[in-house]
Amino acid sequence: MNTTDPATETAVAGGAAVMPWGRRARGAAGQIAGAREFAILVFLIIISVAIGIARPSFFSTSNLLAMGRQMAEIAIMGTAATFLITARELDLSVGSVYGFCTLLMALLAANQGIDLWIALIIALLVAGALGVVNGLVTTVGRIPSFIVTLGMLYIVRGAALVMSAYPVARLPHPTFYEVLAGDLFGIPVQIFWMLGIVILGTLVFRRTTFGYWVQATGSNEMAARLAGIPVRRVKIICFVLSAVSAAFAGALSFAHLTSVSPTAGAGDELTVIAAVVIGGTSLFGGHGTIIGTFLGAALLTIVRNGLVQLGGEGRLQEAFLGAIIILAVLIHTHVGRRR
Repeated sequence: MNTTDPATETAVAGGAAVMPWGRRARGAAGQIAGAREFAILVFLIIISVAIGIARPSFFSTSNLLAMGRQMAEIAIMGTAATFLITARELDLSVGSVYGFCTLLMALLAANQGIDLWIALIIALLVAGALGVVNGLVTTVGRIPSFIVTLGMLYIVRGAALVMSAYPVARLPHPTFYEVLAGDLFGIPVQIFWMLGIVILGTLVFRRTTFGYWVQATGSNEMAARLAGIPVRRVKIICFVLSAVSAAFAGALSFAHLTSVSPTAGAGDELTVIAAVVIGGTSLFGGHGTIIGTFLGAALLTIVRNGLVQLGGEGRLQEAFLGAIIILAVLIHTHVGRRR
């Protein structure tokens, strides 16, 4: 009797798993993903037009570029989160890692005299180490990632608060700021970073063995193990990607604002998860779409910006945002079932 799920059937040759599932993803699953992405895109356009009619300044060049800059961080973290959630895991520590690693980078440069680029590399390595810890405790300790990363959230945020006792002076480094937060052809560089990472992430997710492994792991972990997929390694790598993306997003923010706070990134973990789920990635694993996550990040950014344009209060903004999230999820779930 065959014990493997058809979605994770593999032919193991030379130690590498080559999955027919990867080709099938361009079939039925790919069609469902496309339908969900299209539904979110239509919803996004409708909201944008409605806000634009009420407030024509919404479509001003300055506002569109500002939204692109704001969206970049969520889309970058969301790209990595898509891999992790597709593998059926969650990372609630990304907001804290964002703030901690940004503060660490700034302190190393300001107080230790380390070049900002070197400080950034150190911060990314530290983030990667935190991701490894999350992954090991989750996979080896068999503790739900929700609990593990919630604990890491408090540990890292507490460390950031302790580190904030040390002052951070303005760091002169024109090249660093220009590369991470300058303008190219009048467009914020963060947008180019976002597009590059989204495109690269999409290619890896859809066209590489690792991407197939991630989807097979989330679809049926036991079948994936039987097929020879290194499930533990796949999940740890996904946790590392999640943490490193948060640290890099924090660096982009620091380069733009030239300041840092120990509470930076607070709440981003939920915004990132919302963007991923709105985009069509299943919280139950096995199916994900980075293009959908990109659209989800765009939708969240547009809603937040539009409510500000319309003069909505902070609490009202969050209420509307929650309603939009629920409605968007219902739409793409309904479309998926019909397909």
